[in-house]
Amino acid sequence: MEFLILGATDTVPAAIGNSLIQLAAFIVLLLVLSYFVWKPLKKVMDEREQLIHSEIDDAEQRRMEAVSLKEENEAVLRNTQAEISEMMDNAKEQAKKEQEAIIHDANTRANQMMEDAKADIEREKQKAIRDINDQVADISVLIAEKMISKEINKQDQKDLVARYLQEAGGK
Repeated sequence: MEFLILGATDTVPAAIGNSLIQLAAFIVLLLVLSYFVWKPLKKVMDEREQLIHSEIDDAEQRRMEAVSLKEENEAVLRNTQAEISEMMDNAKEQAKKEQEAIIHDANTRANQMMEDAKADIEREKQKAIRDINDQVADISVLIAEKMISKEINKQDQKDLVARYLQEAGGK
């Protein structure tokens, strides 16, 4: 039984007693360490674990919010692009309508001006015809007066008509 030599005692019961004392001291040391060191250390470790889990959860929530905001921004962008496209189409359509209205108005004015010009030309033509008729009547009366006042032969008559026509052309 020499293998049980744990201390400086010579007997086995004394060695067992020393071993029991050392075991009891170890257990007491474990209990004291457990109460004063292990519990506070475990508490700090648990708090640290909770903090890490909380930060992971917060990061996941922020990531989900970022994804949601990204999708929302993309939807807003698509809607804005659609609105801009629609506004551009409406503006083009309105510009085309205004262009057509301007062209139609210009054509109407041009046609009205043409009609007015034709009417003016027709009035001037009728006036010129009346003036010519009046002049021809005056010349005819003049010729008749001259013929009555003077009896003339065919050659004199031709000369007289030519001379009066020449005078009438000068008017």
